[in-house]
Amino acid sequence: MRNKIIILFFIFISSCQNLPIFEKVQNYEKVGFAEISKGDQIIHHTIVPSSQIRITNLLNNKNIIVNIDKNSNYKKQREIIIPDKYSDLLELNSNLPLVRIETLRVNKTFRANIGQIYEEEKKIVQNVDVKNVDIVDLSKNKKSTDIKLKKIEIFYGDFIYKNSALDMVSLLKKEISNVNPVIVQVNKKYRVKAKTINDINDFDIFFDKIVNTKFENYNISVD
Repeated sequence: MRNKIIILFFIFISSCQNLPIFEKVQNYEKVGFAEISKGDQIIHHTIVPSSQIRITNLLNNKNIIVNIDKNSNYKKQREIIIPDKYSDLLELNSNLPLVRIETLRVNKTFRANIGQIYEEEKKIVQNVDVKNVDIVDLSKNKKSTDIKLKKIEIFYGDFIYKNSALDMVSLLKKEISNVNPVIVQVNKKYRVKAKTINDINDFDIFFDKIVNTKFENYNISVD
């Protein structure tokens, strides 16, 4: 009886993980909330169409690399519009679809290496009797784990001088209702934490208060 040849695809994938696939360009990096759509296009406010980006789900660190399809003036409180097929891949939490967006550029060296590996693979596959090949999908044996919701903070800064942070606290208290900003020190700088949010509804309530004001330049942290 002929022995079956088992191809473990994870060996090839693992061997590629140490290669520098993408190099980040310091053009755009932002944390924000995604809008999940039934369409098939990835839409952003300002990133140039056809640009390559990495989208990371900050609750589980899963990420995908895709291209921007087009720009649009959708609602400001959403960082990006993602088709539901990509949302499923990222396992986004519909109550807290928090993502990081990063622009990327392709590493040409990696492309050349992958091309060479692919040609070598073809030579091997051509000499294998396909009838005796089993494809083992190791991902089926992996159990999904529950994701603990993390602490999400809306903040301003980081400020070099404490007085600047104090001024921001005063402005927030004066102009935005129901906020209790506090100052924390991060890497010898001063950060003004404005709001802790539990879900996307909390964020939308806060955003409605700051939209079209000088406080739109917020940041989001995940602890």
